[in-house]
Amino acid sequence: MYKIQNRRYIGSKSKLIPFIDKVLNSENIKFNTCADLFAGTGVVAEHFLSQGKKAFINDNLFSNYIFYNAWLSNDEYSPIKISKWLNYYNQSTDYMQNNYFSDTFAGTYFSYNNAKFIGSVREHLETIKNKLTKREYYILLSSLLYSADKIANTVGHYEVFLSSKPQESKIELLPLEIQQYKQPAIITYADANAIASAINADLAYIDPPYNSRQYINFYHILENIAEWKKMSVLGKTLKIQRNNKKSDYSTSKALNALTDLISKIKTKYILLSYNNTYKANSEASNNKITFEQLQTTLSKFGKLTIYDSTYKFFNSGKTFFDGHKEFLFVCKIK
Repeated sequence: MYKIQNRRYIGSKSKLIPFIDKVLNSENIKFNTCADLFAGTGVVAEHFLSQGKKAFINDNLFSNYIFYNAWLSNDEYSPIKISKWLNYYNQSTDYMQNNYFSDTFAGTYFSYNNAKFIGSVREHLETIKNKLTKREYYILLSSLLYSADKIANTVGHYEVFLSSKPQESKIELLPLEIQQYKQPAIITYADANAIASAINADLAYIDPPYNSRQYINFYHILENIAEWKKMSVLGKTLKIQRNNKKSDYSTSKALNALTDLISKIKTKYILLSYNNTYKANSEASNNKITFEQLQTTLSKFGKLTIYDSTYKFFNSGKTFFDGHKEFLFVCKIK
């Protein structure tokens, strides 16, 4: 059974949740509504939902939007129906055939049989979509995405596949460990700055990209499966056309983008996650906004307190540096 945190995801905050809670308690911050505008894996939003908070959850990757609707929605679904289809995909071969995914990705990110399985399940899901509720469709698709990610021939993301030949791994679709929440989640798929002015929440949690490494480059395969537009792919790393999904926060526009975002959100508290990768040896890992720029910018909006915690950084295996820390900037808005 999959849990929401069972993903290899750069910048995941699953291990930082105790630190987040500690900071909120230290600042005596009470809130009923929260907004997670760069939600990533969704684990922070899920934590707040589990505390009975109402949450606005957003990301600019459609694959993450699929996950939020599966894990964090309160929409209806039938566990019996989900189990039936998972068993069908795991035990039958009736639906199996060559497909876009096996033609495009076999021998690179996946073995031929694994790519054939992934593409066949994805294609079949479209044929039964009208027999499923919206959430059932998202749950089955999420199980496929988690299972594909688990056996992919990568170091944990899809910037490039490993040079070694992909192994024939056993791939099995597992059920999701789904919780029920007291408050409904409002889930969106958008550029955070584009929707910021519509957000009205007691607490805004902000965890933007830190450096020039675009998240769509890391997760283009999952995005391709999620959207299933069967797009042509580009270059040796087989990426889809993705300029519309690239973030200003990974460019020289980062500071202006963050300032614009903060100025638009209606909130009492801003909790901003930041790590000091700007001291990394790899240029691509260097932060686009410095610690000092964050201090100056946030201080203009309210009373600022900064906390730090030593943190193990997940990377592609090429970036090494000592003294890595995760910071939480707490801004109590004027």
